Amino acid sequence: MKLGERRGWIIRDYVMLLALVSASIWFARDAWLDMFNRAMVNPEHGQALFAPLIAAYLFWLRRSRLQFLRFRPSLGGTLVIAGSIFLLYLGSERNLLSLWHLAAVLLLVGCVITMTGFEVVRQFAPVIICLFFLVPTPGSVRMLLAAPLQDLATAGAISVLDLTNVNAVHDGVVMQIGYPPKNVVIGEAYNGMRIIFGLFLVVYGFAFSAPYRIETRLLLLASCPIVALLCNVIRMVPTSLVYGHGSHEFADAFHWYSGFIMLPMALLMVIGLVSLLNWLDVPTMKWRLVPQ
Repeated sequence: MKLGERRGWIIRDYVMLLALVSASIWFARDAWLDMFNRAMVNPEHGQALFAPLIAAYLFWLRRSRLQFLRFRPSLGGTLVIAGSIFLLYLGSERNLLSLWHLAAVLLLVGCVITMTGFEVVRQFAPVIICLFFLVPTPGSVRMLLAAPLQDLATAGAISVLDLTNVNAVHDGVVMQIGYPPKNVVIGEAYNGMRIIFGLFLVVYGFAFSAPYRIETRLLLLASCPIVALLCNVIRMVPTSLVYGHGSHEFADAFHWYSGFIMLPMALLMVIGLVSLLNWLDVPTMKWRLVPQ
């Protein structure tokens, strides 16, 4: 294998690529296992379970671009591998979990770049970026976003309940529903962080699944917090009523099963946003079909 050599792929090259990728996963196996276990145990990291599926879907849509990837050994990929190994040890030694997890993904990407050069990044950037959703979100980031989103969702839910003549009062982390008032712990009825990162991943996959303009993609991604907030309010209103008037067991079941409709509901809102832009004759695609 010569640096800078560029030619078509042969069986030996595929075997070498597979060996490098397998070695990178084995070398960082503790970090990969930790990411998997966190995704399985903590619903707030659940987007990591869908990231490989979204990445595979985006790769399949771009499979025709494989013809542009040639066998091209790259020193840049070797440097990415070296930097990833350094970050892997640094994250492990200093207990920087996010850096540790990030380094494992970078190591995998670096092995691919070593065989193909940076052309793979240009052709499959959305796929590669999607892999970084495997990295669990740091607790500090979750807490920074959770508090304002929860407060806004609670205020919105109480406003909706007031409009329907339902007696609802917000007192700290407790909402009082009905008369006589029954306390509902807000964190029990709703956890906003369980949807926002999963929603961002789904919208990301949707935005890069079609030749949308860069402005459209940025708008879709920027709409995620608002869409998440609307979905949370829609879910929180009936959930609060069930917690306030029904049995605790039934309310827990309602809360659990209602969570399954959140992502489909959010995706429909995003599709509706694109439809609204098209209805307003705002260009959303990179090109338009000319009517016959």
